[in-house]
Amino acid sequence: MRIDKLHLENIGVFDNLEIEFPRCEHPGKADIHIFTGPNGSGKSTLLYALAAALGGHVSPKSILGLGQPISLIFPRFRQLNHQAFVEILCEGGQIIHYHRDWHDYQARETSYFEPRLSLGPKQGEKLIYAYANTNSDTINHAKNGNKSDYAVAAFAYSGNRSLNSWDKLKVADFEDNPWQGALAFLDTTDSKKIIQFISNRKTKQALELVKHNLEKAAEYNLVIQAMEKIVQETVGWSIEFILESEPFGVFLKVNQRVLEFDVLPDGLKSILSLVADLLRRLDRINWTTAKPVLERDFILFLDEIDIHLHPAWQRKILPVIQKTFPNAQIFVSTHSPFVVGSVSDAWVYKFQLLNNGNATLEKVEKSKAGSSYALILDDIFGVAETFDEDTERAFREFYECREEILQGHRDQLPTWLEQARSLMARGIEVAELVGMELRQMSRLLKQELNV
Repeated sequence: MRIDKLHLENIGVFDNLEIEFPRCEHPGKADIHIFTGPNGSGKSTLLYALAAALGGHVSPKSILGLGQPISLIFPRFRQLNHQAFVEILCEGGQIIHYHRDWHDYQARETSYFEPRLSLGPKQGEKLIYAYANTNSDTINHAKNGNKSDYAVAAFAYSGNRSLNSWDKLKVADFEDNPWQGALAFLDTTDSKKIIQFISNRKTKQALELVKHNLEKAAEYNLVIQAMEKIVQETVGWSIEFILESEPFGVFLKVNQRVLEFDVLPDGLKSILSLVADLLRRLDRINWTTAKPVLERDFILFLDEIDIHLHPAWQRKILPVIQKTFPNAQIFVSTHSPFVVGSVSDAWVYKFQLLNNGNATLEKVEKSKAGSSYALILDDIFGVAETFDEDTERAFREFYECREEILQGHRDQLPTWLEQARSLMARGIEVAELVGMELRQMSRLLKQELNV
């Protein structure tokens, strides 16, 4: 399944919004859609709306004093507007319409939202649609009446993720529902489940090696190797999960040093938690077809992907994901020019805030791979300045004084030269710019100017 269009009304900062999501132009790459804009312009709202239509929900007991699952988009519906809804058009003409059912809201405490489905022309397809049971923590995928096998999946992650040590491992298979919390954003990753999964895989690999069953041992290690490879390509370090007997537990070998997860840098924890949890879930789903795990069809929502990441890692995370998961459709929100400029063959959606507090989609364009970060900052993020605020202020005063001199106020020349000296002391780039201005002014005034 693929999302082709989103339409919503009276959701968060949006009165009425319709977005189409074009396909990637080159095969072998994931479809990537990047949402940008100032704080409060609705980037996270869009991700939550899409995930909610596919089943994303949380269980905030504080909302109306209830403990049952509540839709992710619940807080962002305009509560006094009966016309608020989310509608997504999916591949094959299927439509998921998600709105607040006010009669149901007033009458029952079991569900506040009703997803409606229009099957469209392709009811004979194996995968008809994906939607959430509002009273459970699983996504139900209807496939010709059989709900035990799946052809597509969806997952959602917040930028605030971590991976912590856990020393209560069990040498046994554990019950793990790969759908539980899959679209919860803040609560998607679970350190205990991730570490137990890695431990189980490593234990089974070791047992098969003892029996000299090399093929089976390699099979158990495939997903772990995929995790390690993705993280290595992103951070540029040697990464290996290892299982130790004394003390018994899973550790990470980073550039030949064995470390507990608690002491890892936050950026590395963030990447590890995303990659390990995603592959854990993909590996444990009962799929309809026998594809390699990296070639699975799934939809991925990544809210503020740049949080905790060094700019060098911000530049690598999306290209690695795009290459690794060629059949995925990925929706990303970011404030980072390094993320926007990192990936080719993707689409960038720039949102802006209006004076009345609402937001709108300003433009959609191809991603900025190959463009300078200065251009991306100006064109996508609306930041035209090159230097820090104090240096930019000094430049403004420098140019204002220059204009006064050119208009005949030669008495301002000593002040201007002093401003030039002060600016040039700030750094090489600033000095070069000021030097060009001095040479230009010398020609205009027919006077040698030195600082």
